[in-house]
Amino acid sequence: MKTFRDAVRTNDFVITAQLPLSPGTTADDVRHFAKVLQPVADAVQISDNSTTIPHMSPLAAASLTIQSGMDPVVHMSCRDRNRIALQSDLIGAAAMGVTSLLLIRGEKLPAAHKQRIKGVFDIGAQRLMATAQAVGANERLVAPPGFFLGSNVTVIDPPADWSADGIDTKAGAGSKFVQTQACLDLAILRKYMAALVARKALERISVIVQVPLLASMEMIGDLQRARRPLLITRQLIDRLERTGEFAVDAEEICVESLRAMTTIPGISGANIVHRGEPAAVARVITAAFGSNG
Repeated sequence: MKTFRDAVRTNDFVITAQLPLSPGTTADDVRHFAKVLQPVADAVQISDNSTTIPHMSPLAAASLTIQSGMDPVVHMSCRDRNRIALQSDLIGAAAMGVTSLLLIRGEKLPAAHKQRIKGVFDIGAQRLMATAQAVGANERLVAPPGFFLGSNVTVIDPPADWSADGIDTKAGAGSKFVQTQACLDLAILRKYMAALVARKALERISVIVQVPLLASMEMIGDLQRARRPLLITRQLIDRLERTGEFAVDAEEICVESLRAMTTIPGISGANIVHRGEPAAVARVITAAFGSNG
C-alpha cells in the first residue's frame, strides 16, 4: 500500500481527499469512499470532530481505510481529550499501522456549546507533537523512521518584513509537512509561497494546500466563519452566485485551482475537502491530472 509519506517524498504533486464524516457515517460509507478514491488519490485525511458534531472516531475510520487499501492521514486535536487519552490514541494508531498524523490544538467550541461542553486543552499542539515523536521513536510500536508528522499553517498576504518564523518553529518541533486552511485565492497563495521560498523556509517541510470542492453557498459561509477562514476571491463568489449549475461550476473551479497550484513553487500537494459523494472528488482529480492522480 502506498503511503502519504512516500507520496510526499517522491511525487511532484500529492493528492489527498478529506473523508466527509458525519454522525450518520457508517463503515460501509468509509469503505465506499476509499474504494472510489483509491485509483486517483494518494491518501485519505480523517478529521477529529472538527465541526464539534460527534462522528465516528478517527481511529475507527483509519482502521477501515487501511483495510480498504488506502493510507490514512489521521488528525488529532488537543481540544477533546486529555494527555492520557491522546497518548493512548497515538499508541493505538501505531498498532493499526497509521504512519501519518496531523496534530493540532483544535478549534474553540462555538458559543452555543459553551454551556454544555468544555474544551479540554490539557496539552498544546507542541506537547502533542513531542509526545507523538516519543511514541514514534519506539521501534516496537512504530517502524523506523517513526510517524510522519504534520501541523496546520495559515496562508496570509505576507507583509514585506514577514519572517516566516512560524514555519521554522513547526519544522523545529518535528513537523514534516504543514497544511493550510481552505484556499481558492491563488493571488494571495502565490505571494505567500513566494515569501516562504525567498526566506528558505521550505528546506525541511512540505506544504499541502486545502482545496474545497464547494457544495453550496452555505458551505462558503461555513468555511469563511472558521477560525482559519476560507480564502476566496470576490470574483469566484460572484461566479457561483450567478451560475445556474452550481455543482458544475464548483468542480470547474476546483480543477482550475488544482492545476494552477501545480505551477506554484513550493507547494507539495493538495487536500480536497468535500461534503458530498466521493465520485465528485474522483471526477475533479481525473479532470485535473488524469486517471493516475
